[in-house]
Amino acid sequence: MRTRSFALVALSLAGALMPAGAQSLADRIAAAGDGIVTFHFTPRPGVCGDGEHFVRTGRSSYHGSFSQSGRMEPCMAGPVQVRLTLEAGEVNRLQFWVGPLRSREACDLGRVPAPDAARYLLTIAARGTPRSSAKAIMPAVLADSAVVWPELLAIAKDTDTRSRTTRMESMVWLSRFASAAIAGRRNDPFYEDDDERGDESLETQAVFVLSQLKNGAGIPDLLTVARTNRSVHVRSHALFWLGQSGDPRAIALFESVLRS
Repeated sequence: MRTRSFALVALSLAGALMPAGAQSLADRIAAAGDGIVTFHFTPRPGVCGDGEHFVRTGRSSYHGSFSQSGRMEPCMAGPVQVRLTLEAGEVNRLQFWVGPLRSREACDLGRVPAPDAARYLLTIAARGTPRSSAKAIMPAVLADSAVVWPELLAIAKDTDTRSRTTRMESMVWLSRFASAAIAGRRNDPFYEDDDERGDESLETQAVFVLSQLKNGAGIPDLLTVARTNRSVHVRSHALFWLGQSGDPRAIALFESVLRS
């Protein structure tokens, strides 16, 4: 009995001393059990935040909430911090921030490789609860060096198990990846082209009008513009509005662009 007890203790110590990299992130989170877990990882270049209220991607795209006083807190480079609430082994709530790390009253797993974080988050997006799946997509996109668009395509196509909210969130980011691809900036969803000169400005206004037509009447023309317009800037605008449409024809176009 004493020998067996010693063996069990040895096995327990071996597990405790095993390097974190030898376990998958999913295994480490599962081992933490129900409750609140945090981890953080490196974001793509050009991502910053205030660590609490907002995230900025690229030069000018803001996500989150802002002070009613209008005063903007400094946007600081820093890791993406994810906070998970697990109940009965499932992620029931997911939150994330970018910027200075803060205590979240949780079991903290520390820094993890960004591609591993993206892979785990996309698993939640593809298989998780309705409350957490859509929320998992943006932090996955933020992960440095991660190629996420193939999984986003699968999620956008999954009308059997994924909510419309989750599929729409996937489409929004697919449109960003497709826009980057046609501009020669593949796998850079935060690429921004601010060219608003001359006839292109009028064309982008026309693209907007097409996007507002009822019952998807403008979708065929938007698809044509996105495929064939001479201006990358105008094509990007068409791709953006197709990403907001939820139309399956847009998903097929994104796939064609991203696989070419």
